[in-house]
Amino acid sequence: MRPSTSGALPHMVILKNGSGVLIRRAGPEDFRILFLMFSSLSDDTMFRRFLRSQKALTEADAQEMLRLDDGNVTSLIAAVQKDHTEQAVGEARYVASSSGELAEAAVVIADEWQNFGLGTALFIDLLAEAKRAGLSKVIAYFDVENGSVIHLGQKFGFKLARKETRADYSMLKAEMAI
Repeated sequence: MRPSTSGALPHMVILKNGSGVLIRRAGPEDFRILFLMFSSLSDDTMFRRFLRSQKALTEADAQEMLRLDDGNVTSLIAAVQKDHTEQAVGEARYVASSSGELAEAAVVIADEWQNFGLGTALFIDLLAEAKRAGLSKVIAYFDVENGSVIHLGQKFGFKLARKETRADYSMLKAEMAI
């Protein structure tokens, strides 16, 4: 993967499979393409993103979850052109606390675009946005069975804080100073 050298958004990245993907800030006008992407995710990817069984999103659920017009939410979208139409293939976001010092981050990549470096590229850009916004700490929750994401998080500098167990799954809370 070759990331942008400028760090400015929007920019193109070339993934391990040779595909070019545009990474840019998402806005309310991106609701439809993000909704379509989330609607296409496998059950496993939905579970790993939301850490709960989430078979399908209604438009109302998606509107509530995406909150693209909320000033505390920073959302980055990864998009490609397919049949002359923009298609979302990934999204990274953080939701800042009211103090503006801490944010919870999450990344999701469409199933057919996983394992090509897109999640890494989105997360690098998301961290850069968080630093520019003056945040000092990012937290994330990882499915304990998602070893590749846990490894990647540790590579980025996340410290595993604690394991939290629910009735049907376990997750790790991870924290990172930025």
